[in-house]
Amino acid sequence: MDAWPTNNPPTLPGRGDTLRLYDTSTGTLVPTPAGSADSGSPARIYVCGITPYDATHIGHAATYTAFDLVQRVWRDAGHEQVRYVQNVTDVDDPLLERANKNGADWQVLALRETALFREDMTALRILPPYRYIGAVEAIPLVVELVERLLESGAAYHVDEDIYFDVHSDSEFGAELFGEPPGHRLSFRIGVDRSRPAQQEGAVQMPHHRGAGNYRQRLSQGSVGRRDDTESEPGPARHSPQSNKARVIPTDSSGRRNHRWR
Repeated sequence: MDAWPTNNPPTLPGRGDTLRLYDTSTGTLVPTPAGSADSGSPARIYVCGITPYDATHIGHAATYTAFDLVQRVWRDAGHEQVRYVQNVTDVDDPLLERANKNGADWQVLALRETALFREDMTALRILPPYRYIGAVEAIPLVVELVERLLESGAAYHVDEDIYFDVHSDSEFGAELFGEPPGHRLSFRIGVDRSRPAQQEGAVQMPHHRGAGNYRQRLSQGSVGRRDDTESEPGPARHSPQSNKARVIPTDSSGRRNHRWR
């Protein structure tokens, strides 16, 4: 997928200061990126992109301006190679629901709103990412990686869903919270409490009921069609019943410490 044109920022004499960012696992400011500018290794950053079901807004502008500043400061500090990767979630619940609600083709809607996003980023003079990747074009890779997780025993089936077993990684969650090995996390996507994997210590990767099996239905050209037995599409935004993750960390005794939504 193409990004947007670069604006070729000027090169200033000398080097700027090292960028320090807050590390949630240690609670301290740390220099970034990990490798020094003199090492020649590229600075790497991944930024979650838009779900293109509607026009971008001031919140998008704030988000991508912030990460644009990270890229610019790294370059100014001497990092000639910045591997900035951003995705476009061009198949997802809000997009499919909005397309169904408006009687539109979901692919046309995604292409139109992605094009508008490019125009906005160009107008804001945001530096384009090194790689701009759409979810649809990445589905074969996602399928391959999920199959590898299943083969290694790090994921398992529950009905039509596939769950990641967080116990297969002893350091799972450490980078986010810096908790000891006894710390447990529950990542819940949706509110289907009948699923065994909704219990603590599991991550659910749900079968998409609006789009079905992506690999199969993409090949059939039927992604986004809903079965007659499914409910009508709701508002095109995340709600407690949508696929927005809830993270509930607990200590070794199973007590909940905090809740984020």
